[in-house]
Amino acid sequence: MVLIRFEQASLTRNGAPNATLTGLTFDIAAGETLAVVGGSGSGKTTLACWLAGWVPHAMLASVSGVACIDDMPLAGQSTARLAERVQLVQASPYAGLTGCAFSVAAEVAFGPENLGLPEAEIRSRVAVALDLCEASDLAARQPASLSGGEAQRVAIAAALVMQPQLLLLDEAFSRLAPAAAGRLLARLSALTNSGMALVLFEKQFDLAARVASRILLLNDGRQQLLDKPAAVFDQALDHVRASDALRAAQRARRAGLWRAGVLPPLEAGAAPARFLDVLHG
Repeated sequence: MVLIRFEQASLTRNGAPNATLTGLTFDIAAGETLAVVGGSGSGKTTLACWLAGWVPHAMLASVSGVACIDDMPLAGQSTARLAERVQLVQASPYAGLTGCAFSVAAEVAFGPENLGLPEAEIRSRVAVALDLCEASDLAARQPASLSGGEAQRVAIAAALVMQPQLLLLDEAFSRLAPAAAGRLLARLSALTNSGMALVLFEKQFDLAARVASRILLLNDGRQQLLDKPAAVFDQALDHVRASDALRAAQRARRAGLWRAGVLPPLEAGAAPARFLDVLHG
């Protein structure tokens, strides 16, 4: 089932001389993981906010083309109603915290409480979300006392507790150690088996390609590529960050030293085996 559909969709911020995003054409199905990659200024965050329903309530902009959720235009929908279906976690975790809760547990409970859910269900949802984000030990802490990485895990838990159909993560692992980011990403990816769609907005190719079925490459607000991670590998690495192992593979491929039929590595851990395949077939 297609959840999100964009066809030649463009967005222009009020007062801007040119469009911020131009001619986007893609869809997102229930249960899919899509990664949107690009460098600074490519339009990733603007697209994340558009998908979250910020236009025009929190982002003053005009849009053209088709940009729908369940075949209903995204722009102009009730943000409160849309929040039951779509959750956005931004790079700064503090942007997603209410600032009016005295404990992490109360912070995570804020969303479902506003839905009027029974107390027992709220407690259950909060416990599950905190456990998934490895944040159960933070439940009694004051949100203001959290480190950046701790706050990021709590912000993700506060999004998950809403049980969204679409979870948008805009560089939401930036303050986590690589190992912690990898564990959390694997857990979030597993949730797509129950139908949740996941969209990662990333500058780091290794992280995005680890779980994405497709990658959309943005450059200067334009859609450059949309394909499987291996198919966008060479061009995407010209615009985003990647590990040294992946950079070495890209150089070898461009120098004509890569054996035909051997896929490029999509994360550093897979690189040694790929290089051995190139050397020995």
